[in-house]
Amino acid sequence: MNLPMKLARVLTIIFSLGIFLLLNNFDKRYYQPSLPVLDSNWTNLVFGVDSDQSVEELRTKYITVDNDGDIQHFLTTASTPIDALIENGYSVSNMNRVITTSPLNVLTNNAYIILQTYRTIIEDITISVPFERITQGATLCQNLSKKIVSQQGVLGIMTQTFRKTYEGGDLVASEIVEENLLKEPVKEIIILEGPDDNPNQVPQIGYNCTYWESYVDNNVSASAEEKQWLKFTMKWESGCNAESNKHSYYKGLFQWDPCLWYEQFPNDNIFDGKKQIQRTLAKLRAGARPQYMWPAVYKKYVATYGELSWLK
Repeated sequence: MNLPMKLARVLTIIFSLGIFLLLNNFDKRYYQPSLPVLDSNWTNLVFGVDSDQSVEELRTKYITVDNDGDIQHFLTTASTPIDALIENGYSVSNMNRVITTSPLNVLTNNAYIILQTYRTIIEDITISVPFERITQGATLCQNLSKKIVSQQGVLGIMTQTFRKTYEGGDLVASEIVEENLLKEPVKEIIILEGPDDNPNQVPQIGYNCTYWESYVDNNVSASAEEKQWLKFTMKWESGCNAESNKHSYYKGLFQWDPCLWYEQFPNDNIFDGKKQIQRTLAKLRAGARPQYMWPAVYKKYVATYGELSWLK
């Protein structure tokens, strides 16, 4: 074997030995078993689900503050919501209300803090003072009466001072602390003009059927049947009292409706018994139906004497 061949063989052996040693050293450096991570808190934060305790233990927290609608975000190291507010320049006193998603004794991450401020303002307003309406005079029928204003009513003027307390933008309290009457109201006076007869304007006979029955028998030109009906009706309608005034809408001997009476007989006093007998008889003869004008009493009359002959 010549010299070049020998040298080539030696170099091949040396190269192969170097490759073997290199591969053996690589296995020992790069394929050692992994060492356990000792920082368990770090692994929980990275790989686990955050618990309330772990969140609370974060040194820096992210918070949101809603100050009466003005929303700001902060990073803070404060330990409670109140401290976080003060740290970031908010005023906290008995004029504030704090609402938060975090417990008040410990600040948690991502806490939402609402700061509502109680504020008090003084407000003056001017209002109208209503006037009193006085009605003078009386009437037996409003529909037939005129209302005459003898004095116009005028509204008064008053100022009121309110103390109003707001919580955020909401009004939570309001009280009047002062009132000043600047102008007195003027009363309105209304005079009623209409039928205003009263029982004192006629002789006071009272409940006296004997008197009125005698008057019908001796002073009224009528048939026996008409007189019978007149006496029966006035007895059961008013108890034979021409001054009867106990009902609002029915008056006198035959309990006429004042509006119906004065519409037809404006100059006759409804409490005048003689006028009521005269007008009632004329009404009956003119075709008035007693079953409509005096329904209850006429039903009783028919049960006692039968239907009036001209109505059969």
